[in-house]
Amino acid sequence: MIWVRELFALHKYLALKIGALLSLIFLLVAVFGWDLLQDMEHLQYEAAIVERSNHQSHDLHAIEMGVYSTIKVANDFLITGDHRAKDLFQQHCQHLVGLIETYQDKYADESLSALRENVLRIQDIANAIFNLPFATENMEGPIFVSEIAKEVKQVVNHVTEKHHALDAQVNSAMQMMEGLRLDMKHETLALLVVLLVGLGFLAYFIFGQIVQPLVNMKHSVQRVGEGDFDVACSVTSQDEIGELAGAFNAMGGALQEREQKLNRVRSMAAHQEKMNTMGVMTASIAHEVGNPLASMTMLLQLALRKLKKNEHTLVEQHLQSAVSETERMESIIQTVLSFGRHEADASFHDFDVTTVIEEAVRMAQMSPQHKRVPIQTLYETDIPAVYASSSMLMQVLMNLIYNACHACAEAGEISIHICQKDQQVVVEVCDTGHGIADELSHTIFEPSVSTKDKSEGSGFGLAISKELMDAMHGTLELRKDNQNKTCFRISLPQAIVMEEA
Repeated sequence: MIWVRELFALHKYLALKIGALLSLIFLLVAVFGWDLLQDMEHLQYEAAIVERSNHQSHDLHAIEMGVYSTIKVANDFLITGDHRAKDLFQQHCQHLVGLIETYQDKYADESLSALRENVLRIQDIANAIFNLPFATENMEGPIFVSEIAKEVKQVVNHVTEKHHALDAQVNSAMQMMEGLRLDMKHETLALLVVLLVGLGFLAYFIFGQIVQPLVNMKHSVQRVGEGDFDVACSVTSQDEIGELAGAFNAMGGALQEREQKLNRVRSMAAHQEKMNTMGVMTASIAHEVGNPLASMTMLLQLALRKLKKNEHTLVEQHLQSAVSETERMESIIQTVLSFGRHEADASFHDFDVTTVIEEAVRMAQMSPQHKRVPIQTLYETDIPAVYASSSMLMQVLMNLIYNACHACAEAGEISIHICQKDQQVVVEVCDTGHGIADELSHTIFEPSVSTKDKSEGSGFGLAISKELMDAMHGTLELRKDNQNKTCFRISLPQAIVMEEA
């Protein structure tokens, strides 16, 4: 059925899971709480019974004391013969009857009607005593006193029975209250246990299903932010957290694929920049290769002439010179080919940075217009090897030297300084050319930003050089010294030297 499928689909919603747990806890609390409230109401009812019984007992005691005080007036009259006792007796009787009537109205108890009749009979007997002549010496006085004592005994017996009934009622209520207190104590402890267990399970559920996955996802996001796209979050549920983890994994895969595409694009852009540099060097290469070829032609012609004259010693010298020119031409061609080779994954190794700098300077000066710009290299002693890619560093140096030569085309010179600083090998390429405008100094490493005309450069050279240095775990930054030189500083990590044990 459709509603059954919808009911089973509810486990995908985290809010409903938490709501179900809270509802279960609330239901358990409501059950124990309702029972506890019922016991409290029953306890209040029993306490009211005890309080009412105490008040009744107090009122009965007041009636009993009223009876004793009333007959005492009659007894005193028989002793003293003072007729003023009659009025006092009437007052006591009226007060006693009032107490009885108030008790009946207050507690809706008609059982004291007989007690009221006893009091009225006592009053009649006492009136007979007050009408005796010579009350102190009359023989009928003790007879009336005896009759009053019988009525009083009946009154006392009736009051005593009421006291016993009230005491039994109080004892029963007290026992019930004690049992209710014990039940309430147990129910309160059970309620606390249910609350603690329920809240503990809820906290465990929230931590395991929400907090811990979010913490793991936070660490994964930090790793992605550091460039590690090969990271995935474990999907432990099908609710919103599980969907979020799945979406994060899909995002990581998409970012990894995008990074791979960007790396390929960067590699192609770097290669294209090399090809642009190679295009600038074409005329220089023809000139550099043409000189050895002309020398080889001349030497071979001389060797041929000497061979006809049987001057074998001179022929060997000319041939040896031709071989040297051939090796020179081969060195130029290999240098150009090595620089122009497309390397998608450049290998990192230990190498001497000064050798790469000298080769870059030699290649830059192949161009006739660059030969006119003086380039001075300054080395510190004991420059350590670096761990990087020589081809990447070659491309960065060629770009910086070419830019410096272009800036010094009209006037200026270039200086390259190499030193060691804080486990880094630092290379500074400085020129005294036309410089870089201040408004461009903050964006010089962004793509399409260039100080050249559009026909002379694409503006991607420094941006690609910056990425190449980042790939080698190095830095490339622009700085200006006090002599208004434009300097680009390269910093590369020093190679780790393994000490023999």
